[in-house]
Amino acid sequence: MSSIINYLTKIRFGADALDDLAEELSLLGVARPLIVTDAGLTASGLVDRVQAAIGGKHPAPVYDETPANPTEIAIEAAVACYHEHGCDGIVALGGGSSIDLAKGVALLASHPAPLRQYAVIEGGAA
Repeated sequence: MSSIINYLTKIRFGADALDDLAEELSLLGVARPLIVTDAGLTASGLVDRVQAAIGGKHPAPVYDETPANPTEIAIEAAVACYHEHGCDGIVALGGGSSIDLAKGVALLASHPAPLRQYAVIEGGAA
């Protein structure tokens, strides 16, 4: 049984977390997610398993250049990938870096850059 963390976004983890992925995406109305991950998880074959769990005619696009500490440049590159492939949602796969990068993509996919304007210290809390 997988576990869930709900806080602004939903994080599902555990051995069977992939079992519910297609249903979760459907509930959210996501038909073409971008998978945000790192090259290590792509090389491990896990991204292939996630794409299979998502299903569809074509594999979900992948951004796997997540650096250890995500930068605005990496986020902008992932946002470009998101728009290039006509994505309508995001699946973050991996640890904190992939999740943080995915959160930045989610914000900049529908809001203007630069990212720093949304930081609390820049007055972006509202």
